[in-house]
Amino acid sequence: MLGNMHHLKSDSVVWMLTGTRNNLRYVDLTKIHAELGLLTCQSLPGFHAITGCDFNPALFRKGKLKPYKILKKDPEYQEAFKNFGNNELIKNLNHQQNIFYIIQRFICNVYNVPNVIDVDAARLQMFIDSYTVSDVNEAFDRKKLRNFDASNLPPCELLQQFLRANYICTIWNNAHLKNPTTYQPENNGWVLKDDKYQFKWFEGDQLPSYVSDSLKTQSDTEEEGDVEDDSAIDWSSSDEENENIDDNV
Repeated sequence: MLGNMHHLKSDSVVWMLTGTRNNLRYVDLTKIHAELGLLTCQSLPGFHAITGCDFNPALFRKGKLKPYKILKKDPEYQEAFKNFGNNELIKNLNHQQNIFYIIQRFICNVYNVPNVIDVDAARLQMFIDSYTVSDVNEAFDRKKLRNFDASNLPPCELLQQFLRANYICTIWNNAHLKNPTTYQPENNGWVLKDDKYQFKWFEGDQLPSYVSDSLKTQSDTEEEGDVEDDSAIDWSSSDEENENIDDNV
């Protein structure tokens, strides 16, 4: 609703009833909209769609509060998310690529890799920070690797998440219209299979052929050199569990 308040008459006042039973209360959306500002409110649909909603996967254990604080501090991110749902972002591939670059920087910030502008580079940097060796003769610690949870890395195919979020916003941002969108989910992060829409997770092969062959060879011999996993890095920390973020950073 906040993302569509600008479609209403200037003298409109909107309240929302929320809560259940004895906790019912009215929330003044007009006041919230005025305090947040037009740009922030217009960026919220795109922000919500890409960080996880009913129609798009969430960023694993990142929640909403930390990403929102990052969004609120940077007008460039707000301008980028404001573009979600616009016809130009679907039709103009150059414009789409420019916005996607900004969104990648935003996601890298969410994953605490602020000096990287590419999610693939951020994934590599996070892995290197954890597993780089101090000496070329140092043995690689397989115990740490066994406990590595790739879900804690930025999305490996952010583009499809981006396309879905943009398509979702073509509907949300035009909710005041009789026909919110004329676009179809195909080529916007979904594929039609057996008369059902399914997520399109990535383009091309899931892994390069040499990696697949290497993993198959390792799997065949895995039991021979198995290592106890008793001193691994804990990658289970969640930003949802610890939302105490320094607003001055």
